[in-house]
Amino acid sequence: MPFTIYNLLAFKNQPDLKAEGLEPVSWYSRGGFDPVSVGKWASEQNSELLIVDFEALCSDVRVQAAECVAQGHAQRIESIKAAKRDKKVKSAQVGTYAVCPTSDYWTPVMPSEEKLLAWRGSNRFNSVLADELDVICPSLYAFYDDAKGYEKYALANIEEANTYGKPVIPFICPHYHHSNKETRNKMIPYFGRILDICRERCDSVILWGGWWFGPKDMGQPGESGHPWPWEADFAWLKEVRRVMKTLR
Repeated sequence: MPFTIYNLLAFKNQPDLKAEGLEPVSWYSRGGFDPVSVGKWASEQNSELLIVDFEALCSDVRVQAAECVAQGHAQRIESIKAAKRDKKVKSAQVGTYAVCPTSDYWTPVMPSEEKLLAWRGSNRFNSVLADELDVICPSLYAFYDDAKGYEKYALANIEEANTYGKPVIPFICPHYHHSNKETRNKMIPYFGRILDICRERCDSVILWGGWWFGPKDMGQPGESGHPWPWEADFAWLKEVRRVMKTLR
């Protein structure tokens, strides 16, 4: 499959990024977990990539009971099957967000044999879900202002994603993940390197982001978040354009 940059960005006043060469992707995350709802949603989508996001269900046997994770996978699998059966675009591929592998930053950045074995064991437990997917979509969001640390984390998570034997299409974001209050709502200065890692080692990539997170979004007193205003000269967009030139 040709390397594609998919667009799941949601900036305020965002232009049509198809003109930049980005392709649309359909994302299911707000509906019910039942396969009927997911199948109906899939039957209405026109894109070539469908992401069914049930990250709220149990997925990591390191911190959750194996029975709970197994039940979560059973729910995911039924909905994945419904999406594949009912999809409008018959050539569309179906994936899910982050579960295969379980996203982990600190285990590959500060590894120990015990932690690596536990992480890989959790990822092997999730193979039953990966077997039903057309594509594997790990989460490769950046948390820290540490490009070298990010590279260790990304390469290890991509390596784990590749063990499932499916095309790998990670989620990345031009701004830091909102869970880190020190970097929240800041753009990533090494985003070009993130793109290059994905270009070199993955089959495609999904761009997510565009939401400015307020304190209320994090369960704290204060204002709610809002879509981030679009800027025509975003530094990260220049990096996207640089990579797009290599694909033509």
